[in-house]
Amino acid sequence: MTGWIIFGSILLVLILVLIQSVTVTAVLDKEFMLTVKILCFTLVKLPADPKKKKKKKKKPDKRKRDKNAEGAPADDTGGTDGKPDGGSEETAASGRSGSTGRAKKTKKDGGINFEMIKDYVVSAWPPVKRLFKKIRFRDIYIDYVVGSDDAAKTALKYGGICAAVYSLLEWMKTYFSVKIGEVNIEADFGAEKDDIFVFGRVKLRISTALVCIIWLGVRMLKTYLKYNEKPKKSASRKPAGARR
Repeated sequence: MTGWIIFGSILLVLILVLIQSVTVTAVLDKEFMLTVKILCFTLVKLPADPKKKKKKKKKPDKRKRDKNAEGAPADDTGGTDGKPDGGSEETAASGRSGSTGRAKKTKKDGGINFEMIKDYVVSAWPPVKRLFKKIRFRDIYIDYVVGSDDAAKTALKYGGICAAVYSLLEWMKTYFSVKIGEVNIEADFGAEKDDIFVFGRVKLRISTALVCIIWLGVRMLKTYLKYNEKPKKSASRKPAGARR
């Protein structure tokens, strides 16, 4: 009975972990900050907390390094008068001939199989597309104040940034699940440089990522076997005259 209780507890914890989402929070203000969390556990934090940084290792004593250098054995070439053994020349020659043969073979069989590449891409696209759709962008806030040392440059820069940002957001909506909080882009002709603030969260459920990865692996394996499966040898038959 105790074994079943332990097994059920482990299974319950595993299910609870798989249904959770990995949350990536990114902030761009005066510096870039990134946090990756699962529940209340922080997996990655950039920049790292200075209190948690490891202390630098002490440099080894110079006297110890000199002592080790003096006690190091001399280089032994394995031959007389500093010359390598004769067998090494034969080995080098055989290695060069072998490498030349391999190079010729690679060059001969180096054609690109575009049909195979196409099959790999077609096989990978359904799980990759599903994975993209399950990635959720939430709470996207963009506050961009465009500025430069010239009014004409500011106007051109403002138009280019607007086109780039809004085009990027529309492209993201076609492949991902996106919810935008607020996007504010302004031109300040009195400012000498840009003022940027970007905030956003990205979420992905662990179970969804695991299923998509397994699905992708199975499809890739099928495509691999399709092009690398050895042809079956036909059963040898005796001639009619040999039968009795």
